[in-house]
Amino acid sequence: MTTVRTCPACSDRVAAGDVFCEGCGRPLPEGVRSAPVEHTDNVRTAPQQSMSGATRGGSGTPGGNGGRTGDGSRPGLVPSDGGPTAPQVSLNGATAGPAAGTGGGRSDSFTTQSMRRDSVTPRPAAAPPGTAPDWPPPSVGSSPVQPTNPDMCVWCPGRVSDGYCEKCGFLQPTGRDHVEVRTRAAVGVSDRGLRHRRNEDAMAIRVIAADDARAPGTVCAVVCDGVSSSPRSDEASRVTAETGATVLAEQIRRGADPREATGVAMTRAAEAVAGIAESLDSAPACTFVSAVVDPAAGTVTVGWVGDSRAYWLSGGPESSASTLLTRDDSWSEAMVQMGALSRDEAMRSANAHALIAWMGADSGEIDAHISTVTPTGPGTVLLCSDGLWNYYPEAESLTDAVPGAGTRPHEAARTYVSLALRAGGKDNITAVLIPVPGAQGGLRAEQD
Repeated sequence: MTTVRTCPACSDRVAAGDVFCEGCGRPLPEGVRSAPVEHTDNVRTAPQQSMSGATRGGSGTPGGNGGRTGDGSRPGLVPSDGGPTAPQVSLNGATAGPAAGTGGGRSDSFTTQSMRRDSVTPRPAAAPPGTAPDWPPPSVGSSPVQPTNPDMCVWCPGRVSDGYCEKCGFLQPTGRDHVEVRTRAAVGVSDRGLRHRRNEDAMAIRVIAADDARAPGTVCAVVCDGVSSSPRSDEASRVTAETGATVLAEQIRRGADPREATGVAMTRAAEAVAGIAESLDSAPACTFVSAVVDPAAGTVTVGWVGDSRAYWLSGGPESSASTLLTRDDSWSEAMVQMGALSRDEAMRSANAHALIAWMGADSGEIDAHISTVTPTGPGTVLLCSDGLWNYYPEAESLTDAVPGAGTRPHEAARTYVSLALRAGGKDNITAVLIPVPGAQGGLRAEQD
């Protein structure tokens, strides 16, 4: 008979190994953390249909995006060449050592090499005594967010006591626990959540200068989610995200096509994470999702491996309808695509969230997925880890949860993370938002 353990502060049920209580966020005593206890994550995370086939002129796409605009339906997202979920770039051979072709139901695979990490921007100085700081607290560059007043909560205007907010009850973040990145064209927020010892997610954003001769204003962004069962998964995600975004920007500046640039970036990122492995039996691993938003061409190019996702969030009734841009590399999605199980059956399995593709020296050989679409704007591209989409898997639910996300991306990114925390915070949470202006929707000559 399994003993049920509860949090001594709020009596909420806790699982073996939990460091923080899901209900109140308080640290758990060692006796509770180490006690054997059964726990099942009951969050429904049924894989989504992608927008494959959502071409202009069509009426019944899987994502509900009809292509007609004259009959009251929204315009569709238009893949520029082929369905968005077809593998486009092979990462075969991008290994630091011999590839492992076996291991836990892996049907595809990746590899990588080492990289230099950028230094962290210094934290902002404390506010002068007597100054009432604005809320939300500001962030500087890619540094962890810190309130100008250390007694002020990062999540609400409440006051902090013993590391917790007296108003919302959230544990206050330190170091990499909570990171915010703000640029003129994109915003990202990443948080450890309520149940993990560390933040194993990572994000990186690069924006090409507005006066660049080849790609003015193009935004390149990457989100990675470390595989918790692998060693140094936090390092894996950070190395992969920084490498991917840096190479993406370099390729775009040199005039490479976004699809070509994405393929090169994913290969180099795979090499980077494979390069930090001590052996194939001790290989850090992570997922990968990227986006290149080209304001001149009006296109969005996404690349992915694993189950981190990219979404298009509609900005209004005349914009392309909200939809998922990726398809998970997961066991449950594979079973559904093969017709072996229904979605409900697949999600009831203990293997529902098992990855069949990832980046790491032990991933073997896999094909990267790359898709280019042309949305009718305005709207927002959202890159996120499963810490967010576990609670909001549907594109429409994400849009409804934070209306007008593209008009206030920093507040929206914070809100998405806060919503996931309030829903349970079972995993690390990362959300990167790239607003897409309405004028972009007019640049669709290739579709005419």
